[in-house]
Amino acid sequence: MDTKITPIDTLRNITLTELKDNSNFKAGKIWENAPALILVVRRPGCQLCREESVRISSLRELISGKMGLNMVAIVHENLNNEVEDFNQGFWKGTVYFDKEKAFFSAIGGGKIQYAGLTNILKPTVWYNIWSNYKTGVTGNLKGDGTVLGGTYIIKSGTEGGKVIYQYREKVWGDHAPLEEVLKACEQVSPKNGEASIQSDIKAALEKVKSESLLLKEDDATSKTCNSQESCG
Repeated sequence: MDTKITPIDTLRNITLTELKDNSNFKAGKIWENAPALILVVRRPGCQLCREESVRISSLRELISGKMGLNMVAIVHENLNNEVEDFNQGFWKGTVYFDKEKAFFSAIGGGKIQYAGLTNILKPTVWYNIWSNYKTGVTGNLKGDGTVLGGTYIIKSGTEGGKVIYQYREKVWGDHAPLEEVLKACEQVSPKNGEASIQSDIKAALEKVKSESLLLKEDDATSKTCNSQESCG
C-alpha cells in the first residue's frame, strides 16, 4: 500500500471515455453511488497485467456481487482489438479509456512513472515473469508497456468519495497484494463487518495462499514472451 494517497478531487474530474460509444464522462461517476475498485492497466496485451486482471476478476462475485463494489479497468491505449481481447479473455468486466493518462499520472504522485526495457534486468522482474509462466497466462508485444499503473479502492460518499487504498506499480509485474485489496474492499463495502462477508474473505485468502485461483486460459493463443523478448 502506498503511504501517499491521491486526493479524491484529482481523480473525480478526470475525463474518461466509454469505449462502446466513445462518449466522455467524469471519473467520479464510477464511485458516485457505490465504492469502486479501479485497476489502472499498464498494457492490455502484457501477460503480467493479464495475470493480475485474472486474479482480481476471479474474485468478482465476492468483490462486486457480495461486497457491492464497482470494478473497472482503465487503459491508456486503444489499439485495434487489444482492449477487447483483454476484456473478453481476462478482465471480463468494464474497461474505460484514459486518453490523457490522467489516472496514470495521479497514481504516480502527479507525474507519469515509466519503466523501460532496462526493467528486464531486474531480478524481481525475472521472478515475476517466471511466476507468470507457471500460471499459463499469455500475452503479446503490442502497445506501450512503459507507463506504470496500479490499483485504487475508493469509498463512495456525498462529499465526492475518498481514496482508501492505492498501490503503485514499481516494476513490471508488481501487483497489489490480494490480501490488502480484499481488506480494503471490505473497509469500503456497505456490508463491512457482516459475518458472511468476513467468512467469504477468509475463504478467498486461503485460495490466494494456496495459489488455487484458476489462471490458465484454454483459448489463449497469444504469443508468450521469452528471455529474448519484452514481456512489458
